[in-house]
Amino acid sequence: MNISLFDLKKTLSPKQFAHELSKKGALYWWPPGNFWVVTNYDIAHQLLTGEQVTCDRSPFFISRMPDIDLSLLSDFFDVVSKMMVMRDGDAHQASRRICYHGFANKHIKAITPSIEQTVKMQVDKVAHQPSFDFVSEIATIIPMKTLADFFNIPLSDREEFVAHAKTMTAFFGGASSYQNEDAINVNNAATALKQYFKDLYLERKRQPKEDFFSQLCLYQDEFGLTQDELISQAIMMWVAGMVTTTDQMCNNFYTLLEQYSDGLCLLQDQDKLTPIIQECNRLDPAVTFTFRLASADISIDDKTIQQGQTIFISNHAVNRDQMYFEAPDRIELTRKNNHFSYGMGGHFCLGAKLSLIEMQLVFSHLFKSCPRLQINRYQRLHYSLSFSGFEHLEVSAEYF
Repeated sequence: MNISLFDLKKTLSPKQFAHELSKKGALYWWPPGNFWVVTNYDIAHQLLTGEQVTCDRSPFFISRMPDIDLSLLSDFFDVVSKMMVMRDGDAHQASRRICYHGFANKHIKAITPSIEQTVKMQVDKVAHQPSFDFVSEIATIIPMKTLADFFNIPLSDREEFVAHAKTMTAFFGGASSYQNEDAINVNNAATALKQYFKDLYLERKRQPKEDFFSQLCLYQDEFGLTQDELISQAIMMWVAGMVTTTDQMCNNFYTLLEQYSDGLCLLQDQDKLTPIIQECNRLDPAVTFTFRLASADISIDDKTIQQGQTIFISNHAVNRDQMYFEAPDRIELTRKNNHFSYGMGGHFCLGAKLSLIEMQLVFSHLFKSCPRLQINRYQRLHYSLSFSGFEHLEVSAEYF
């Protein structure tokens, strides 16, 4: 098949995409992309929890840029190369452990009332409208406000931050083609974020506050990170936390209305709320592929992945692996939360808990105020091969 995975993803539903990829096997070579594809749960788990793959995906990016003047990407590569998502071993652990302090339970607990206040305000606005766009009026605003408060970023700077986050996500996700114009745009976004956090770094060093970035600055010397390394972690947390939470919230909202409308009343039961959300996370992950490079030859399933080759793990297919999940296409509240939507192993998403709290509050409040919603129109948004959400998702209320 000559079609790219990116184009295939855009033409199929999440369920169709998962099954289409799985039909081709547990592990296979995809010639149009020049990479391996994994659809099997156990193989994916082995790769992401073992030591035979590397997170340094710079060679993959460069291989996709034959028509780009790489000098246009100097700031982008400088920022991204220092992010924990691109690092292995001790360098990854130092970056990850310092971020743990920012995501400590006490900091999550401290910001939760602010998140709930924002959610209530936005839900109150849409609850008096005959229709509304969930993307622009709920799913974009809640993560933006949450992260801005988490970082203590002034309101006036937030819109620009969102634009930069979307630009970097689209580029970072393995787009099917890259051009010089794309390079200029993403490099400008990286430069702007880096400069902003440099200024914020100096300010927080002089006058720490009760926020995530101040915690990074506070523990900088203990974990031996340079100023640039610290800034790269902050940019990664902002970019990943903003875009993927927005997308996952939209994907889950769509799944609830399309596949679980009869069970929406259960969202008022706190014991059922989390497993419902986790099942939606499993069925339509915002991060469609997790990709790595083989750091050595790997023998799996009578195949050999050669050192340096790229491996794309399909989170959609792995999360619906019928050898691992019984009735994989259904929402089952008793299912264990073992999906790959937030990663697996040492690179499991640090912001998953914060994201879950945001979605718990949004769905609980929204369906309490608007229990009978239906989808009017929608447009999926595929930034790149690795990320998917919604451009718009308009719904109407029968009435509450």
